[in-house]
Amino acid sequence: MNKMLALAKQRTRRGRRGGWNKRSAPLVYDNAKNKYQLECLRDSRAQGLKPPVEPWSYWAIDSVTFRLHTLRDPTELAAGLKWVCDFFVQQGYVKDDSPRELHVPKRWPSQVIMRKSRGLDITIKRMAHAPDAVAAEYSP
Repeated sequence: MNKMLALAKQRTRRGRRGGWNKRSAPLVYDNAKNKYQLECLRDSRAQGLKPPVEPWSYWAIDSVTFRLHTLRDPTELAAGLKWVCDFFVQQGYVKDDSPRELHVPKRWPSQVIMRKSRGLDITIKRMAHAPDAVAAEYSP
């Protein structure tokens, strides 16, 4: 999250073609996110992970452990999952990460100090049904 906030301070409204556009997403943010997703792709391939033939319709984050240089604010840990969830969607592991598809995690992300092996360990699982609160809210 700190990284995303720092990127927001470097905002530019130049479009991908170079012109000024007040609606364009900041390129600095986009470039950092693209770089992160390439790192995720490299790491997932190195581990032999492949997306399913059909993306999961409903899913849950089963466990998360951040391997960090120093302890972080717990709310930053939760926010730090955004880009990795976007990676799962982009690569076709899951259909979407909206409240209609993603079940609320049962456990808060944990953290350990591992200065020489920083990163994220995340386990997701396929669910057979929509999240309960959403199913009740959106049922006909």
